[in-house]
Amino acid sequence: MSDSTEYAWPTDATEYLSSTFGETRSAHLHSGIDIRTWGQEGYGVFASRDGEVHRIGIGPKGYGYVIYLKHSDGSYTVYAHLNRFESELQSIADSIRLQDYSFELEHTLENERIQYKKGEIIGFTGSTGVGPPHLHFEIRDPNFNPVNPLLTNLNRYVSDTIPPIFTQLGIEYLDSDNYRYKDFELFPAEKVDDGFDFGDIEVEGPVGLSVNVHDKANRTPNSYAVYSLRMVLESDTLFHSVKNSFSFSHSSDMFLDRSYPILSETGRGFQRLYKVHGNRLPIYQKAVNEGVLHLDDGIYPVKIIAEDIYGNQSVATLKLNVNRTEKNEPIHYVASYPSPDSVLNRTVYDWLETTVVKEESLLASAGPELLPPDYQNISFYYSGKQSVKKSLSPNKLDLLHTADQKLWIQFPRGSLYDTLNVRMEMTQTANQIDIKLSPTELPISRSATFNYILPDEFKDRTRLALFSVEPFRNREKFIRADNSSGLIRASIDEITNLRIREDRVAPWVGLPEIAQNLAGMHIIRIPVKDGDTGIDYEKSSIIVNDEPGIVEYDPEDNYLIYYNPDFKPKLTNSIDYRIYDGVGNQKSQNIDIRYNP
Repeated sequence: MSDSTEYAWPTDATEYLSSTFGETRSAHLHSGIDIRTWGQEGYGVFASRDGEVHRIGIGPKGYGYVIYLKHSDGSYTVYAHLNRFESELQSIADSIRLQDYSFELEHTLENERIQYKKGEIIGFTGSTGVGPPHLHFEIRDPNFNPVNPLLTNLNRYVSDTIPPIFTQLGIEYLDSDNYRYKDFELFPAEKVDDGFDFGDIEVEGPVGLSVNVHDKANRTPNSYAVYSLRMVLESDTLFHSVKNSFSFSHSSDMFLDRSYPILSETGRGFQRLYKVHGNRLPIYQKAVNEGVLHLDDGIYPVKIIAEDIYGNQSVATLKLNVNRTEKNEPIHYVASYPSPDSVLNRTVYDWLETTVVKEESLLASAGPELLPPDYQNISFYYSGKQSVKKSLSPNKLDLLHTADQKLWIQFPRGSLYDTLNVRMEMTQTANQIDIKLSPTELPISRSATFNYILPDEFKDRTRLALFSVEPFRNREKFIRADNSSGLIRASIDEITNLRIREDRVAPWVGLPEIAQNLAGMHIIRIPVKDGDTGIDYEKSSIIVNDEPGIVEYDPEDNYLIYYNPDFKPKLTNSIDYRIYDGVGNQKSQNIDIRYNP
């Protein structure tokens, strides 16, 4: 891929963007651009360059229907959230899925040598996977790393003469010893003639700045991520980030580039103007003292400069009034994780006095790769609740567990960004078990494994479910787990509060209807909902006129869809469905529905 490579605009929907490269997403950085389709589906999607189909995918999450084209220079383009592929490629995908009637597909097609010329149609826009109707488009280099598409000639298709807009400043207060996060405070931006102003702000000790800032383009209501951020103190640039490219293996480091505490509490993606330990994103051009402001007493004029990829620029100013502190530099380490809440009114509990039944301990259940627990940096407490406090290391397989060894979380080597001092507290009532961690709502680089040998009074409850629980909203999110032989085991992707409780309510199922997809093929659409543990589309089945079909799932519009390319509706159609939720509750029925052509 060279600077002279020319790309065709990949759709005839519009030339307006709804999202740009490097924006905040639920668990990663946005790796491409999103093109508006005005809430409609079925616009043409075209090969942006001559290429060969490298891979196709189908599923209810992520990219939905997706095509990866490989080009002669080894680079790739990606086209996602499609309604369907063009007819020949769709037939290939269907023939693979109909072998076992599976919905999801992830298939490499390089041996088939399916080629498209630049501008040829490869699919149609849709809303599969995550989000409303739009086309997600990416450019990836030969190492499969995403590159900002607007660095190419594609930027000529977008009209943008509007500078970025600042809305809020975050002051993150840091510990003077290791620059560990302690708390944050937000300040609104005031629009002034020559930009924005956050006013005079008093601080004590070191701080890191973060900003809520977005970009705009002509003739569209959407807000975008800015391309470049700079922090200047007097005439010195102390921090500069530019979003050109990144590696997918580092994409989750977004949670270190954004202020994770502010994101968790407010849902807004404040971008940090400093860099914490463990952040491997290659977007930082400069970070003097890691961008942390640990200054002598005095008043300091600070400028923050936001710029889009078209060179439109906005400047925000503030005066930082520093009291009762002394300058401390150079700074080479800023801790990734905050400290836990203090443990108050807890009695230290001597684990050696605990009778641990070997057959019911983590050592008997976790497998041969697990080393004996290290008790040097661990303390147990008890005052009606089991509580444990421990320092976890990022450089080894480490464990956080209760004194009776019946609950443990395994953190593989490299899963933590930094040393983590954490407290875990477990509370059991008649109907549920809560596991609270402090600090909570923290990112990890690799999944950890949660394990819990259930208490006797819970072991016979076959509909137990595991949830993560947001501390600020008490909102539950179902986590798929294996519950067998009295042991619950699951992968967790963040440090979060957890809850175990039953879900005994079967999914709601509406009346099936015969419809046509955008290709004109007949389908059966069944409305479904389950607010607790979701729909298990893999386990669910739909048989129409004694013929099985592919059970597709649309989580945005809450439909299960029967799809079989050979399905032709009769005047009366027998539909036999069995629909499951995430813990096995089911709703089944055999129903006849009439079709009026």
